[in-house]
Amino acid sequence: MPIHQNNSALHADDAKIEQYGDLLDHLNIGLLVFSADASVHRSNTQAKALLGGQPLAWVGENDQPLKPGERPQIAALETATPLLGRIVGLAKDDGSTTWLKADALPVFADDNSVRRVLLTLTDISEQKSLQGRIEELTIRDPLTGVFNERHVLHLLENEISRARRYGTPFTLAQIDIDLFLPVCEAHGQSIGDDALASVGKLLIECLREIDIAGRTGNDEFLLVLPNVSLHDALVALERLRSAIETQVFTSAGLKLTISGGITEYTGENAKALIERSKSLLDHAREAGRNRFCFDADIF
Repeated sequence: MPIHQNNSALHADDAKIEQYGDLLDHLNIGLLVFSADASVHRSNTQAKALLGGQPLAWVGENDQPLKPGERPQIAALETATPLLGRIVGLAKDDGSTTWLKADALPVFADDNSVRRVLLTLTDISEQKSLQGRIEELTIRDPLTGVFNERHVLHLLENEISRARRYGTPFTLAQIDIDLFLPVCEAHGQSIGDDALASVGKLLIECLREIDIAGRTGNDEFLLVLPNVSLHDALVALERLRSAIETQVFTSAGLKLTISGGITEYTGENAKALIERSKSLLDHAREAGRNRFCFDADIF
């Protein structure tokens, strides 16, 4: 090994560091060598390929820019201790991000001052992407593409906490597909699944980006509409109802309608809010379906 440690401190001259960089090139690992003033002293071929000749725009796992002291090489310089296994991103001009596992190793001079910092960079973008897809699968309903029940209830709790803290309004709606079981019995489960998938797609397309939709039953959905009063939510939800009513689902020419119960948050817990919207949904069914019932006291 061209670089050695004495008394747990890493020592190496620049020739040995260059040899180390060549070795890392063969392992597809980038090496950036920083001077004591935090400027880049040298880099190996793999590091140059990773950086693409661009200025270093470091971001954290939350995609927010790292402050200078949060960058691995700076932290190693300031603390004179190794920083291992840090996940960082290099934001590119085209909007993409290269995700890297970074190890920052201080190299000491004879007087025990930090002379260099070796920053090794391993591209983990593919693993990061796979991790993101796996995480997405754990919160999404695979058939409809909206959130699954567990996650939509979690997001509802978050919205309640936010409303209590900041006093912002939000509206909750429970909807279901009218007479969906007879539809499946008449046309088959495969046709029913195709229709459910199309309804989920319409929910995503018709709602705002900040709105939350989750599947809570076979043909039941829970909608959380942040920063909107009941009156304004009714306008958007009526557009959704109309879009579903006029849509032709599946090659069988299937037509569907939805019913829903809509209420606005007034300080109760999630269970009480859901129970109130469920009661309103029941009223919509009893009133003939293909309609919404809402809390008149709030409206």
